[in-house]
Amino acid sequence: MSQSTLTKRIEFSASHRYHNPSWDAGRNRAVFGICNNEPSHGHNYLLEVTIGGTVDPITGMIINLYDLKRVLVDIVEEFDHKHLNLDTPYFQEIIPTTENLAVVFWNIISQRPETKEVESVRVYEGEDLFSEVRAEGNDSRVITPAHTDIRVTRRYRFSSGFSGPDNTVSWSSCILDITISGPIAPDTGRVVDIDTVDTLVQQQILKRFHQQDLTNLPAFGSQPASPEHVSCLIQSLLEPHMPSGHLDTITLTDSQGTATQFCR
Repeated sequence: MSQSTLTKRIEFSASHRYHNPSWDAGRNRAVFGICNNEPSHGHNYLLEVTIGGTVDPITGMIINLYDLKRVLVDIVEEFDHKHLNLDTPYFQEIIPTTENLAVVFWNIISQRPETKEVESVRVYEGEDLFSEVRAEGNDSRVITPAHTDIRVTRRYRFSSGFSGPDNTVSWSSCILDITISGPIAPDTGRVVDIDTVDTLVQQQILKRFHQQDLTNLPAFGSQPASPEHVSCLIQSLLEPHMPSGHLDTITLTDSQGTATQFCR
């Protein structure tokens, strides 16, 4: 019997506030910035759920897509247009970060009989930031944030050039996905401080690469500035400075849609 996966996306809107009640106002502002402001702020979230399983030889499906949509609509209804801190029971003890929200969805979805074969759950806070829980490594279908590695992916964009044999520079718009994994810190609800990662990527990568002819960068020496070598260089520049978690995956996609991935 053949195995396959099916992925379904569904949108919802919700507001939240990042606040640790055991900290004073100054520390909350220092750690969470504008996310600590009152009143709360909102996001248009995207929930992406991947189900795995055996393809039914009669229907040709793992699960009926209509049934999957019905389950997800039912689940999301509890969160849609709600204040996550005040209107749901899930964030009385934990901060409603994207990481914790992904864990909450995983635990709800994996307990439903229709979706117990869930492979991954992603929660997009925006186009350039999402958190993911995967089935791999999870002995239990119910997981706890501090004892499970959660993946957080941040997306960046830059343009770089490559010199050809005739010294003509070919320019490419690149997408850089940086994935960091690790347990969620209970006091912040985060795997990593994204603002710190943004600063690190700006200083170590974008300043070096954006609107530059990579062929002439001294960092490559005698090596060609191939996407594979660029990915390895990015890894070597970022990993020693990661504030928390560990650098899991680097994915570099050029304007032709060709993706190169560096994995630990």
